Amino acid sequence: MDFNTKKVNNNVVIYLAGRLDVHLSADTEKAINELIKSESGSNFVLNLNDVEYMSSSGLRIFVSTMRILKESKRRLALCNMNNAVKKIFEVVELTDMFDIFNTEDEALNFLKKV
Repeated sequence: MDFNTKKVNNNVVIYLAGRLDVHLSADTEKAINELIKSESGSNFVLNLNDVEYMSSSGLRIFVSTMRILKESKRRLALCNMNNAVKKIFEVVELTDMFDIFNTEDEALNFLKKV
């Protein structure tokens, strides 16, 4: 799993790409957690536009990231999910647990207001 980041005001956007499966999830989660520590005052957006596949291990990353951010009164927004990834969230009934947006701009506008 590859990812790039950019800082937009007080938000960090993480661009995930590739497969979020059992083989790559642990390393991806560790890298995201390190970024959360280094950007201690920032909210986060996970841009999923280039995620080809996601297993339940990938879902665990999102739940864990959200919990860590929530503990420090920060927010996580998800955006640009393809239909396959969106379906996984729907099947396991996690869509209400996350702030999910169609575009990165929508996610960033939401975070401006919180």
